[in-house]
Amino acid sequence: PKSRISKLASLAIKTLSKPMSKRVKHYFMQSQVGQEVLVVIGQTTHNVTTRMQIWSAGYKVKNIQQLEPEKAISQGAEFIGEFFIFSVAGSLVVWEYDKSKKKEVKKDLGVQNQIVDVRNSLDERLDALEKKLDRLEKSLVVLNES
Repeated sequence: PKSRISKLASLAIKTLSKPMSKRVKHYFMQSQVGQEVLVVIGQTTHNVTTRMQIWSAGYKVKNIQQLEPEKAISQGAEFIGEFFIFSVAGSLVVWEYDKSKKKEVKKDLGVQNQIVDVRNSLDERLDALEKKLDRLEKSLVVLNES
């Protein structure tokens, strides 16, 4: 039951991350500071992707023309939105992995406790058998003496 609820919650969070990313993009685009940040991000992503495309084609990069501010804002907003979705999904993967690891450790502790219980039980039986053997040896000595 708990794992089903957590899986549903994880799915709901992933589903809600897309509309939330649109809100984040909208928020950035509304403020002057946000627009300035988006221009920097947009220009940087344009610069990096263009360099990678040119290098992958086997050419050397000499100069990359800057984007117009509107295009840079748009590209920066897309990057912010995708980064938000990626961050949410990545966080959920890390959370699910951590939860799985904790469950595994708990299971291993249960197995270790069972092993300790069995070992203790066997030690008690061995002690009881040794005491019986001692009594039987004493009885045998008494019988041999008589």
